[in-house]
Amino acid sequence: MRVLIVDDHPIARRGLSTLVRDAFRVERVVEVETANDALLAAKRDSPELILLDLQLPGVPQTSVLCTQLRVAAPKAKIAIITAFDEPTAVKRCFAAGADACLLKDTAILDLREALQAVIAGRRVIDPRIAQTLATEHVRVLRGETATIELTQRERQVLELLAEGSSNRLIAEQLFIAETTVKGYVSNLLDKLNAKSRLQAVIRASEHGLL
Repeated sequence: MRVLIVDDHPIARRGLSTLVRDAFRVERVVEVETANDALLAAKRDSPELILLDLQLPGVPQTSVLCTQLRVAAPKAKIAIITAFDEPTAVKRCFAAGADACLLKDTAILDLREALQAVIAGRRVIDPRIAQTLATEHVRVLRGETATIELTQRERQVLELLAEGSSNRLIAEQLFIAETTVKGYVSNLLDKLNAKSRLQAVIRASEHGLL
């Protein structure tokens, strides 16, 4: 099996590489950290499995990259591997051709079994994400007004945004990577239907989130 891993974190790439080598008979594992390198590798190597991080620097919507990878490697199974439980982005990726979405904190054994199921032709989604999507769908069917739900970390990032903090300052104060902060900011813009950080803060205030 040929596998392509797309993630901007070296440690994450190494861990996923070890996982797939243990789970499958692997001919080749290619690790890349950018969208451009991912597309080049997909065209060159025709991978059968692509593990794709949901939050890549310089990629506003991973669903667009999913569509491009589907064209570049039409026979590949695409599994989104993410640290972010973001239902809107997940739905877009599935619509764009993704076969699975799994959270990075999934136990190694469960993650391996999930990837084996994907290769066998099944659609797989982390139960926690599935629960969020189901709840949202029920609200739509009932005609209920959607509420904006933020995780504790997203609220922390939002409060710092309201103070005018840069991504670097937020990363320092929360002891997380700056690329991780970018992911949270992207989630906030999406959830608040905002085009800028300032608009996100204004809308958050209007919804009583600040």
